[in-house]
Amino acid sequence: MLHIAQRKAVLVGAAALLLAALATLPPLRQDPRYHTFADRRTLLGIPNFWNVISNLPFFLAAACGVSALRSRPFVERWERAAHWALLAGAVGVGAGSSYYHLHPDNQRLFYDRLPMTVVFMAMAAITLGECVSRKAAKRALLPLLAAGVASVFIWRATGDLRLYAAVQFGAMLAMPLMLIFGPGRDPAAAYTWGAVLLYGAAKIAEALDRQMGAFLSTGGHPWKHVAAGAALVVYVVGIGRRSALARAPAREASAVVLRA
Repeated sequence: MLHIAQRKAVLVGAAALLLAALATLPPLRQDPRYHTFADRRTLLGIPNFWNVISNLPFFLAAACGVSALRSRPFVERWERAAHWALLAGAVGVGAGSSYYHLHPDNQRLFYDRLPMTVVFMAMAAITLGECVSRKAAKRALLPLLAAGVASVFIWRATGDLRLYAAVQFGAMLAMPLMLIFGPGRDPAAAYTWGAVLLYGAAKIAEALDRQMGAFLSTGGHPWKHVAAGAALVVYVVGIGRRSALARAPAREASAVVLRA
């Protein structure tokens, strides 16, 4: 098992390699065809109905998360802040994505992507604290959130998606690395793995929107929302799992006192 310093070195090295690789690429521009989804039907008076309504799982994830956090004891305030940022981001993704899909264009896409970066960075900070170092996570939380938000503003100002790509894919690559090289003490590791795999499925559905439209009338993009929302639901269920295990020692200690 790697020591904490070695685990940090692995993560810093991976982040440096990702940023170096992106720096060698020319600016990444938003493909204008991105806004042309396979299913653009209006149902019940709602344009692009399935692409809009399929954002409901993000609100479900936030509701499940609020329930989990009410029973979770936090050792430090930064942990509470990170978890509430995650849930606020989930609500923002549901609202922002719905707003974007009503009339898809670059201006509205900004409000879809902005809360997504909050979710990515909050998850990365929480996983860092659970798997590598709470002290490092405490120091990294605000810089990570700031970098995520900045990446979307930079894209809007310059049209360059490279930093946003680093935020999105960097977070999803960092989490498996932290789970693999961590000390294995995260009781919710299986849920984090599930969230990562579901998000991978979401990206596949997004990429295959038109191809899936050949045999699914909705196309692939609504299923991207469902899979990504399910990833968040699984992740917040893991938060509840950590909460239950954190309370178990206290219950056991109380039982010992009573028996004594």
